[in-house]
Amino acid sequence: MPLGGNLQAQPPNTQPIVADGDAGRFAPLYCPHCTARGLIRSSKQVTGQHRDMYYQCSNIACGHTWHASLSYDYGIVPSAIPDPRVNLPLRQMTRQQALDAMRERDPDQPDMFDANPDPPPEANNENIAG
Repeated sequence: MPLGGNLQAQPPNTQPIVADGDAGRFAPLYCPHCTARGLIRSSKQVTGQHRDMYYQCSNIACGHTWHASLSYDYGIVPSAIPDPRVNLPLRQMTRQQALDAMRERDPDQPDMFDANPDPPPEANNENIAG
């Protein structure tokens, strides 16, 4: 160790919660005491759908640290390529909501079940050969 060197404790080897370049993808949590932004200091993947995270307040005068969890609650639209080994709940919805969620829509194509479809702009029945 060099003379006058500053010996600091190194943090334990922990897996970062985000990959390089993905730091802005998570919604921030704020300190419940001083409302400063919380910094994720470490995290641990518990299951494929649950992660434990440890936060530290960015306000040095406050110094609060806390534990939070990020978990899967339910799916909104079923996967187009489901993994048969995974059984995850979907949001409860009516039959019509489920049909709407699964149907791909082309904005230029009218839906045959729409109550009031717009007539074609150049509808002229005289040109129809009979």
